Amino acid sequence: MHLRRISRRGFIELSLLGVTTTITTSLAAPFNYKLEVTKLEAGLGGRLAFLPDLHYHKRGEAHVEAALYAVLKLEPDVMVFGGDLVDEETVDFDGLDLLLRELEAKRGIAVMGNHEYWSGYVARAVSALKRSGFEVLFNEHAETPLGRLFGYDWRESRVYDAVSFDGIVVSHDPHAADSVNGEALVLAGHTHGGLVLSGLTLYSNSRYTRGLFTLKGGAVLYVSRGLGQMSLTPRINARPELLVLD
Repeated sequence: MHLRRISRRGFIELSLLGVTTTITTSLAAPFNYKLEVTKLEAGLGGRLAFLPDLHYHKRGEAHVEAALYAVLKLEPDVMVFGGDLVDEETVDFDGLDLLLRELEAKRGIAVMGNHEYWSGYVARAVSALKRSGFEVLFNEHAETPLGRLFGYDWRESRVYDAVSFDGIVVSHDPHAADSVNGEALVLAGHTHGGLVLSGLTLYSNSRYTRGLFTLKGGAVLYVSRGLGQMSLTPRINARPELLVLD
């Protein structure tokens, strides 16, 4: 099974029509942490689940269990961790092994984010992922049942090597999308949705904060709000998000 080629205009139209959410976020509930599933029709010929920013610390965390339940119910053909699987607060790596086994990924891909590097846990995260059959990409390609996929590694400078690619590109950092040319769909996280009130972005750690963007190089970018957070980084009007591509 291969990724179907779609014209840029056609892909954008499908994307804009295909974004659906279970419930919209409102100012009346700024600290709503209920997981939201966003579906994007991308003409893949199968299903991909994108899981950035899980920020796993230990088993039993509500956001981890919610993500596990949702992914198992969706039965994706390809599962992609988009960085920040672990961070400085992670204490239970045995539990992480168990979680990754329970996901039973048919085809698993992962990239690293800033917190794997800042915590010093890159090697432990990579080992855990590989034990459960995930392929970890460091600025390289992989074959999947839905076509070829390119994965960017986190770069502290936030400046990335140019890539010409038609297909799916995964990066923890949304800034990497500016280095992608071609009819690519770039999936990123990192921002946790920023701080957005009444449509106005008050704070973001990236040029692209949340949702869908069309870029000059021909690519389309989707920035997920991610699944988890650290203890001192609350989500305000930014519900955890599981992105599903069909």
